[in-house]
Amino acid sequence: MLLRPRQILAPVIFATVFGYFGYHLVNGDRGLLAMVNLQREVLVAEQNLAEAETTRKIWERRVAALRNHSLDPDMLDERARILLNFARKDDTIIFTPTR
Repeated sequence: MLLRPRQILAPVIFATVFGYFGYHLVNGDRGLLAMVNLQREVLVAEQNLAEAETTRKIWERRVAALRNHSLDPDMLDERARILLNFARKDDTIIFTPTR
């Protein structure tokens, strides 16, 4: 028993349309694979944000330590002399061997 072309045409058209939309559901610009890639990028961006916030908090603490009300003039003087290799006439300098 031979099928007529009209009987075959409708299922072929529906299968083609279904295949087209199915393919683009998975592989399209807004498909499932694209969603997985976007979720991966979001995770990386959230990790970068967490690192940046941690760095910002560290720098905020460092900057807060430099405010006028929290500066200890003796500690500032000592640290500046160490960094600049500066000594006063009345300072006692003790040389230690480097390893």
